[in-house]
Amino acid sequence: MFLILDFTNSFKMAILSNNILIEKELKTKKNISEMLIFEIEKFFKKHEKNIKKLKTIYVITGPGSFTGIRSALTFAKSLKLTIKLNIFGLSKFEIINYKVKIAKCAKLKCILLHFKGNQFFKQTFRDNKAINEVQLIDFDNEKLNINRQTVYIYDDILLESHFRDKISKKIKENFYLVSYNFQELKEIIIHNMIVNNDPKPLYISNYY
Repeated sequence: MFLILDFTNSFKMAILSNNILIEKELKTKKNISEMLIFEIEKFFKKHEKNIKKLKTIYVITGPGSFTGIRSALTFAKSLKLTIKLNIFGLSKFEIINYKVKIAKCAKLKCILLHFKGNQFFKQTFRDNKAINEVQLIDFDNEKLNINRQTVYIYDDILLESHFRDKISKKIKENFYLVSYNFQELKEIIIHNMIVNNDPKPLYISNYY
């Protein structure tokens, strides 16, 4: 049985048990760290799950609220002191990179995740490994350098306005619109694709 915590933008959690995913979003303006243990215990009890049988906690490490991510990691590490379990962390970039399966793709994958307005977080992958740090790009002031050797993966149709009618039809085939949710993470967990067992909040130098 697995617990997923995503506190990057809101307070979302999920239990994955016997390949069944149960999701919950906390609606609160209170300090999440003060109520997290109670809410998770209530979540497990409601669905008749024994938290002591928890094997692994997966924490989404960003990009997003540094405070929220840190609260999720603190809870996971505190619970590990009383229950023998594993803690894994992965970013939204890693989830989308795992999700996108382009057969025999030798190209780089540039992933762009919407932040707000015309701002996007950006990171590039080769296979399943990030080759650079995450950056925040403001398309009001910057341009996306497009080339045929890179696949561009984005999560918001707003990005299309920045390259529509500016690139050839052939290069447009390198662009993929995807979504991120717990269903994608479920498949990643089931196939045991995550290796980062020392999770830390994703730090973005030109954002924090």
